[in-house]
Amino acid sequence: MHKLIFTLLLPVIGVAQQKNFSIQGTTPAVKNGCKVYLDYQSDGKNQVDSTVVKNGHFSFTGTVQELCYARMVFDHENKGRYWVVNVGDRFYFYLANETYKVAITDSLKKATVTGSPTHKAYAAFLSQIGGGFMNIIDSANQEMSAATDTAAIPAIRKKYDSKFAAMHEKERKFISAHPDSYFSIVALTDVANKAPMSEVEAMYKGLSERVRTTTPGKEMQSRITAAHTIKVGLAAPDFEQPDVNGKPIKLSDFRGKYVLVDFWASWCHPCREENPNLKKAYGVYKDKGLEVLAVSLDDRQTRNAWIKAIETDGLPWVHVSDLKGWQNQVAVLYGIRAVPQNYLVNPEGKIVAQNLRGPELATKLAEYIH
Repeated sequence: MHKLIFTLLLPVIGVAQQKNFSIQGTTPAVKNGCKVYLDYQSDGKNQVDSTVVKNGHFSFTGTVQELCYARMVFDHENKGRYWVVNVGDRFYFYLANETYKVAITDSLKKATVTGSPTHKAYAAFLSQIGGGFMNIIDSANQEMSAATDTAAIPAIRKKYDSKFAAMHEKERKFISAHPDSYFSIVALTDVANKAPMSEVEAMYKGLSERVRTTTPGKEMQSRITAAHTIKVGLAAPDFEQPDVNGKPIKLSDFRGKYVLVDFWASWCHPCREENPNLKKAYGVYKDKGLEVLAVSLDDRQTRNAWIKAIETDGLPWVHVSDLKGWQNQVAVLYGIRAVPQNYLVNPEGKIVAQNLRGPELATKLAEYIH
């Protein structure tokens, strides 16, 4: 058994010999007319596709230049993409130019997937680390949404933090044992959300060159570089992104003011929970030289949710995003892989503080802005 699993976890770097991917799905006849959505990235661009179940079948075809993370969503009640893409019946997998046979009996999440060597390897990887990031996130979100008392939220968060910690330990062991597996950089991306960057850098250097030169490998290198250059006392790299109306906004536009560069997203519960505290601080200091420049990690599929979150939470500061999700160019530049996260930039453009939340935000602003 161990030999079989090890074989499955050997390098999965390319996208196989096939020129295109083919996803062939089967469902019960009662699902005829239901829509199925597929999101993935190809050549650095977000790809969005959809189809309808006919005669108990659905299919997708396309081409990817490199192994990439994908999301398929089954819309059982035809509520529409907006309503199901983040909370509906979802299936996360790695897409290669291979054939995927997806047999659905009751739900896509529990579907049987055959035919793809990449998916077989990914399933073995998930088995070794205990289920994976999205399974834990989904369970945590369900518990938080079901909680009737907000006082229960901290205990729920602590419970799932411990689950993440246990998964990260298994991922560390996987990385050490499989330096030439694509899923080692996947594991390291998870570990890096909590581990010191010095530890991450050491693990990264232990990976094979072809793993380091994959897209997620290059992104990790950017994060490591950012850890050395994006820090208190150094100049904050300038950037430009469009606001909600498409107008380009630069960080340097606010030179002469203190700027809190705030990384967040509409779907981020801790971000939304921190917004009232940020609003209070902004109300006190906006006329004394403070601006908030909020960079959203929403993507094109959640653009409407981003706009709605700004309106619902009443956020009066400047908002920008290139709508590329975790591939947001500013987030990559600053090495952001977890939100909320922020940097306080002084009038001369230097970073003077980072990750200010709760009472610490007001304390630090009072220290700098009089």
